[in-house]
Amino acid sequence: WGPFLACSFSCCSGRVAKGDSGDGADTEEVVAVLQESVCLPLEILSGEELENIIWSSHKGLATVVPGKEGHPAAITVTNPRYQGRVSFLEPSYSLHIINLSWEDSGLYQAQVNLRTSQIFAMRHYNLHVYRRLSEPQITVNFEISGEHACNMSLTCSVEKAGMDVTYSWLFWGDNADIVYEGPVLSTSWRPGDRALSYTCRASNPISNISSHPIPAGPFCADPGYPSEKPTAFCLLAKGLFLLLLLVILTMGLWVIRVQKRCKMSRMKKLRRNRMKLKKKGKPGPSPV
Repeated sequence: WGPFLACSFSCCSGRVAKGDSGDGADTEEVVAVLQESVCLPLEILSGEELENIIWSSHKGLATVVPGKEGHPAAITVTNPRYQGRVSFLEPSYSLHIINLSWEDSGLYQAQVNLRTSQIFAMRHYNLHVYRRLSEPQITVNFEISGEHACNMSLTCSVEKAGMDVTYSWLFWGDNADIVYEGPVLSTSWRPGDRALSYTCRASNPISNISSHPIPAGPFCADPGYPSEKPTAFCLLAKGLFLLLLLVILTMGLWVIRVQKRCKMSRMKKLRRNRMKLKKKGKPGPSPV
């Protein structure tokens, strides 16, 4: 690379790996975190006099002209999208970007022009921006077949996962931990089988996180299918409740009927008393 040295410790805030850009020049693969910062490392051999450094990404980004005799460098940011978000770390003028967004992903290059030579040097970077993953969520679908087997399908997902997310399942068998790759795990369970717990792990290049263990018990019945007992209990409770309502309704109708009979009996007695009073009050025939 001529005037370049390895990444300085003050600038290695992203994960860096060598790659191939496809044009014969090595490309550094840099991984960074969304809304955080990253540094694209650039170092110059001591004694080299720089004319300027031109940073670009998709199109022009900034031009740095080193100052003379202790004067600060003249920096011109030519891309408005990076205005206020970039700085250049002396003495090598490595590119430091803050508040990363998805749009910052992509190819970057630094063109170093020397005062003492007509030959310029180039350095290439490929920046990948990822989000830190949140805890995986597990969706469970299950059915109990006629052979008393519980067939389960577990699906693992992460909200706003982004690109390059991989999923794996960890569960404990009789002899060792078992790992299955992929977001969907299909399994079955029968009465008498060992009760397993399943854990999903989601990973991307900058983070990995596991879910809480999901036991099979709450979804598949234990031996004897005790999960059927609550159903029978609910049916029995409903039957008793309906019977109680019927008894209350019957008693209510009986009380109403008795009250109606008593009322009618009182009314008849009252009419008879009135009739007797009327007969007693009538005058007899007058003598001639």
